[in-house]
Amino acid sequence: MAAVRPQICDPGMNQLFSVPHVAAQLLGACQGNVFSPQALEKIVLQDSAFCARILSAATKSCPERIVPSAPLSSALSGLSLSVVKSHAIQSARLLVDTSFSAEQAQFMRELWFYSQLSSIVAGCVAEAISYPHPEEAQLTGLLSNIGMLSLFSRNPQQYLNDIGTPLSSKETRGKEQVSFGTDHLQVAEEMISSWQLESFMADAVGLQHHAIDECREASTLVRIVRLAQEFCQSPFELNDALLSAAETLFSFNRSDTEYLFNQAGKHYRPLSPFSGDQQACLEELGRVQKRLTSVVFSIADQEGVHAQLAASDGMETFVATARSLYLQKTSASDVVFFIVDQHKSRLSGVPAPQQSRLIAELKPSLAAGGLLAEALRTDKPRHSFALENIALSVFDRQLIRLCRGRGMICLPLQMDGQLLGGVALGIEAPDEVEVFTAPQLQLLTATVARALAAMTAGVSSAAAAESMRSGRDLIPKLVHEVSNPLTIINNYLGVVGTLLKDSDNEEVLAAMENEIKRIGEILKYYTDLKETPQLPDAAVDLNELILAVVESLRPTFFHPKQIEVLTDFDSTIRPLKTKPVVIKQILVNLLKNAAEALLKNGKIVLTTRELTTSAGQHFVDIRVQDNGPGIAKEIQERLFSPVTSTKGGDHAGLGLNIVKGMVDDIGAKISCYSSAEFGTSFDLEIPRPEE
Repeated sequence: MAAVRPQICDPGMNQLFSVPHVAAQLLGACQGNVFSPQALEKIVLQDSAFCARILSAATKSCPERIVPSAPLSSALSGLSLSVVKSHAIQSARLLVDTSFSAEQAQFMRELWFYSQLSSIVAGCVAEAISYPHPEEAQLTGLLSNIGMLSLFSRNPQQYLNDIGTPLSSKETRGKEQVSFGTDHLQVAEEMISSWQLESFMADAVGLQHHAIDECREASTLVRIVRLAQEFCQSPFELNDALLSAAETLFSFNRSDTEYLFNQAGKHYRPLSPFSGDQQACLEELGRVQKRLTSVVFSIADQEGVHAQLAASDGMETFVATARSLYLQKTSASDVVFFIVDQHKSRLSGVPAPQQSRLIAELKPSLAAGGLLAEALRTDKPRHSFALENIALSVFDRQLIRLCRGRGMICLPLQMDGQLLGGVALGIEAPDEVEVFTAPQLQLLTATVARALAAMTAGVSSAAAAESMRSGRDLIPKLVHEVSNPLTIINNYLGVVGTLLKDSDNEEVLAAMENEIKRIGEILKYYTDLKETPQLPDAAVDLNELILAVVESLRPTFFHPKQIEVLTDFDSTIRPLKTKPVVIKQILVNLLKNAAEALLKNGKIVLTTRELTTSAGQHFVDIRVQDNGPGIAKEIQERLFSPVTSTKGGDHAGLGLNIVKGMVDDIGAKISCYSSAEFGTSFDLEIPRPEE
């Protein structure tokens, strides 16, 4: 039995500092919803921290989608857009919330330069020898310093104080062992190995400082990264050591190596951070931090807008909400929406409840003339003041009258090349046009288009609204009514963290964010249960999942009471195919209830076992046991009843009846044993499907 301790690989992954200007590029892609794997790969492959985040996330959620020869691009294609956006925002917030010194800023910049250098050289070597997996080589080179970045990110000033100026690999690792109990190569190998790729990536990074002669017979990837590391020792001068290494590892002659040196240098030499001015480096970082703060607020606003639109229970409500948003954010006199019909040949006017019924009578052809059709065909805004000396069409004149302005501007609504509709806004003068083509309004239009695409694809709240109207139940209405304010609160809560930095309220803020996220997961679970009775299962490592839940609760539930959490895990348990979200919510409720029941310095023991019944049925048992005062016998008898309430007593917590419902949903069993002498234990028995 061992106390739960932080693991470097997983919990620390989200604490890695991204490259500031790359984080800004990522957020820019988030703003514009540029989420194609090809577009993102070019950005992400500049930043080892974000690569690690993406590969870690993909390993957990879609491991079968990761291709070892192209790990990053396949991981990006396997993750949902919301996951990528969430990690981008987390990376940006970590940079914004951290106060760096000039020395720290310079160190990060140098670390990024050497990672880029190694990545660029690895890519050039791979091309020179026709290595069949160039992305694997480039990514491995980029990750050459991921272990050092991980240790630095844990405590930047401690790392610089204890390790000091750049040393040889042996000296650096020795000092890291003294300060951190591990070294950067061990951290890197552990991190990369956790992705379980059929690749020599972990070996290549771990062996990057070995003697050249010892790597002569190693795998191609190991030799590529070893040569890249030799470039890092002399990036601006082709010396004898580099020439010798290239000859030993790949039989390159002097001419080959000179060509490689010049080709790679064209890419990495302009990136050199060695200006000698640490203060200038810090000022540049400060400018990027301000930009990141602004963009995060903007994205939070976007998500709030999207949440309002997604809560619409039909096209009429959607149009009313979108119209209201445009009127709030612009000086438009009125807004008229058009939706493309199913044959993509005509537009149909959709009036909001307060608007003229005449809008519904407008059904122009996309092939016809007029400003609206032209805007949609060209995917560019068109306004009537550009045609002051040209006769407007009859349709244009009718539309301007319905927009209630002297003129109008027409904006296309498109998403990923799909034409969805258009919007016409009434304006009074030509100088207003600039406002409607500004970035903020473009983002609003893009968000409206994204929400409209979701609605027309049937993934919005329309199905829930129809269920509501039929009177079957009120769950969908409740979910959508609650999700809208929760989403907005969560987005703004995230960026408000910058205002509470270094205050006593930071821990409270983190707790609020965790709780809102958990409520969202519960709401999503019950929505999915309502709309799709058979949720897809996923293979999950239960021991890892339990550790993750414990760490998420530690700051707000275990640490304040100094509760000790111990584990007694069966290490032979194989991944179990089940519903991870449900298991997580069950454990969160049980652990929170246990923490609330305990006095200061209490103890919780978590046990896992793989068991087989006499009838040959296989299941995994998870036990949550505390040494609290126990539960009264009369309460135990109706513990999982919807009306049971033990507020003020042991295991007050949140909804054991909800826990029981979740347990039933996954076909598991739960039981409780409690006494004043031995405390309380809950046993969750999860069946293992026949394999």
